[in-house]
Amino acid sequence: MNRREFSKLSAMALAATQMPAEAQTAAKPVGFAAVGLGTISNIFMSACAKTDKAKIVGLVTGHPAEKGPRYSTMYNVPQDAIYTYENYDKIRDNKAIEAVYIGLPNSMHMEYTIRAAEAGKHVLCEKPMAISSAECRKMIDACKHAKVKLMIAYRIQYEPLFAEMKKRINSGEIGK
Repeated sequence: MNRREFSKLSAMALAATQMPAEAQTAAKPVGFAAVGLGTISNIFMSACAKTDKAKIVGLVTGHPAEKGPRYSTMYNVPQDAIYTYENYDKIRDNKAIEAVYIGLPNSMHMEYTIRAAEAGKHVLCEKPMAISSAECRKMIDACKHAKVKLMIAYRIQYEPLFAEMKKRINSGEIGK
């Protein structure tokens, strides 16, 4: 398994572990809307297609005429579940969308995380979380206020080597 494949699978596992218990144990997969349809979101959507834990049920793009139909066909997303950045807040009305995956440029992470939280959707945001600690705090506060989960797609804590290192440090085997 190469690093890219590991990243894909890790992101999916990571997202699934942070969803509410009822979503994890439910027979249906977590419904994600991919926000931004660039390369990183394509990797995420491809990983969703390979698991029964998550499914792409919505798309958000600045190019609905070009990218919308292509990704809609690839992931069986209904045409009425394709949103633009301007009508993004309408995801609130789509019950199939339980969470969003934010694969936008870093400078846009805060805005779309906060808007997702206000729409009542959980957020899996690509790293880095934001462009400043002040923006990070606003994202955290918005998600806490809305009672939705916020997770950053960072995988290192799930890699076997780092898990083993943490275990050894915590046991005192190699000191403090």
